[in-house]
Amino acid sequence: ILHKFEHGVILRPRIAVLLHQAAVCQNWEVAIYPAEIMERLTEPKNNADLRDANASGTGVSFLCGSRVTIKLRIDPDSNIVTAGGFTTNGCGYMAAAADTRLDEIAGKPVAELGSLRAGENYPERRRQCSEVVAEALRKALADNRQRIVEEYTGEKALICTCFGVGEDTIESVIRKQGANSVDAVSEMCRAGLGCGSCRMLIQEMLDDAEATSGAV
Repeated sequence: ILHKFEHGVILRPRIAVLLHQAAVCQNWEVAIYPAEIMERLTEPKNNADLRDANASGTGVSFLCGSRVTIKLRIDPDSNIVTAGGFTTNGCGYMAAAADTRLDEIAGKPVAELGSLRAGENYPERRRQCSEVVAEALRKALADNRQRIVEEYTGEKALICTCFGVGEDTIESVIRKQGANSVDAVSEMCRAGLGCGSCRMLIQEMLDDAEATSGAV
């Protein structure tokens, strides 16, 4: 029995093992995915359990019960994503969404990944696959921030959890190096370049430094 859908391609039993996450029957030749999705399934770039990852997150779909786990290797000095991998028990659309998104973020600094959203180029009924991938990536980045917090050994409070910048470092660039704005602080020590949640704290430190200087 052969089934070939519009914009689809035929799947053959010899590659069924590669398409486990696509839920393809191993005994029949079945076509259920558009060509661009099939390309990601037959030649994925990132479908691996990254052994040396230092951040991971899992997204779950409550519509179909599938899940995807994203693992990232993030350079601790530059905070750049150097590698990524995914595993999933979901459909071909979910696998393709994970593989595509990992391609997009490879080589990028975490600071540029603060507003991850679902991809737009999916049919409405498959959009949730991309949303689950985005959820897994957000959790992986949160896991990276938590690791930075746990590894921080500074004497004063940790202000920027994205880059591991403490209060003492920010005080130094404000009082000794003359930073007079949040953007200036970010440029000098990277604090505030990530998720942005610490920018208000940095501004408070700037205001405090200005008030102290004026009082003197």
